[in-house]
Amino acid sequence: MKKDFLFIISGLAGLIFGTINGCKKDSSITPTHIGTTTSFIEEFEDVHGIQSRGWLLKDNTKISSSGPFASWDQGGASFDKDGAFYGFTAYSYNAWPGEFIYSSISAINNHSSISSWLISPVLSVKNGDKISFYARGDTTAAFTDRMQVLMNKSSSSNVGNTLASTGDFKTVLFDINPSQAPGGFPTAWTKFEYTFTGISGNIDTRIAFRHYANNPANARGIGIDQFRFQVN
Repeated sequence: MKKDFLFIISGLAGLIFGTINGCKKDSSITPTHIGTTTSFIEEFEDVHGIQSRGWLLKDNTKISSSGPFASWDQGGASFDKDGAFYGFTAYSYNAWPGEFIYSSISAINNHSSISSWLISPVLSVKNGDKISFYARGDTTAAFTDRMQVLMNKSSSSNVGNTLASTGDFKTVLFDINPSQAPGGFPTAWTKFEYTFTGISGNIDTRIAFRHYANNPANARGIGIDQFRFQVN
């Protein structure tokens, strides 16, 4: 009964937020399957299905059997197990406002270090190709979240197994709020874009989104929506 009650609250909150902030989902070039040389948009409509499209998830936040945890999951607006409100509406959506991907850490563990990974399918890129995405954080306080966007110049998905490790992802494309300043992560959907340069021919690569904070003062959660790979 409690779960059902929270689900109803979550749904109502999502609808309210969606009415205020939602915009129509861009699905004009979403493919039936993802090819490494094909432009596509990932809208994260169903996070539990993205691994079938080549995305990978790994949470290196866990440092004991009791957590903390910061896994990527379906977005939305709700209340966590501590009774604290969290979440926001998607940047774009069709059916419901939770059509984005979200990495959260519970209020009880919000000072714990975080290293949670969302890894793209293998992309075959050349000079002039682009990636873009929208990101934002929660607005209920001045949170100290941070996100790195890293590139691996191979098809490997190795990120290591520790809080500090980055594995084969050596190139930093973005480091959003590296100082972990309160309120330093965007609190409205913000577009980030990167154009590939300095490449000879085509190379295979993966792009990783790392929700990362080292002993943050007050971490909470970050969302990503409308990832686009655009072939030049």
